[in-house]
Amino acid sequence: MDETRLRKQVKNAKRWNLIVFGLFAAMAVFAVAALCMYQFQHTYSPEKWHSNRENRYQFVDDMLEKTQLMGKSESEVLELLGAEDLEGDASFKRSKQPFPAETTLIYYLGVDFIDANWLIISLENGVVVDYCMDVS
Repeated sequence: MDETRLRKQVKNAKRWNLIVFGLFAAMAVFAVAALCMYQFQHTYSPEKWHSNRENRYQFVDDMLEKTQLMGKSESEVLELLGAEDLEGDASFKRSKQPFPAETTLIYYLGVDFIDANWLIISLENGVVVDYCMDVS
């Protein structure tokens, strides 16, 4: 093998190493950006709750982790989450039980796939005793 051919092979090998490294670097940047975007979409804030009604299902779990609803008064819940989105008696697919308006606060979480999602907060003597999520 002559020296010119060997130099050409080394040059090609370096070029391919650079291309492969660039591809891996681009994939890493894309993965970090996707992770940051996912975190942003799934992180609760009061501003997002009030302004992003159709996508609440994306960050309701984070809200429930950050905010201890159990034991809060009805007025504290209304201050935190605002006025309920469904007034009157209601029933939903999974729970198959009626939720009377006088002891329940119901918040719309948006449509995930084909069903509308709801956060249902049950009150007893004006205090949160239970909550669940259901679909209609």
